[in-house]
Formats: sequence, structure tokens, C-alpha cells
Amino acid sequence: MARRAYLNQREWHALVTAQRFMCASCESAGPFEADHSTPNALKAGKPDQLLCRRCHRAKTKRDVAAIAKAKRLSGETLSQYEKRKRFGASLQSRGFRKRGE
Repeated sequence: MARRAYLNQREWHALVTAQRFMCASCESAGPFEADHSTPNALKAGKPDQLLCRRCHRAKTKRDVAAIAKAKRLSGETLSQYEKRKRFGASLQSRGFRKRGE
């Protein structure tokens, strides 16, 4: 996983002024959260836009789905068939702890 990069104060101020003190998505006034236009898990780098909290939460949900799809297509995750083939048809339980353990 890529190491997270943060904005320093000068970079933050440059983004705010470039966006004219508005959210990059809905053009509302702050408070802002730094966001990557491409999810950090897919392409590492510094945040390149500022979003209001509502837009940032909505985009994060979409990003989670996009990351999962990219991993599925690249073969990083196992399909349901491959999981059953490797680990068996039924799930294995950890069992229960006995009293006194």
C-alpha cells in the first residue's frame, strides 16, 4: 500500500485560493477535507482537490467500490469459486472457548 502524503500549509492555501474558497464538487463553502481525485490506493500522490465533508464522504464510498473492482479485475482478490476451491465449501469455525480459558 502506498504511503499517505499530506499537504503542508502552503499547498493547502494554494488549493483553497485556486478553488476560490469553494468545494471542488458542489461549490459550497467549507469546512474542507483534502481529497485525491484518483484514489490513493490506485495512484499514490498528494491530495489535489478540496471537498466539503458531505461530498468527501460520498466520494469515499464510490472510491471503495472502484478500488475493489480494480483489485478484482487485476486478480489481486480471489473469486468466490477460487475461495471455495482453495479453502473448501464450508467455512471453518474457530470453535468456542472452554470455560476457565
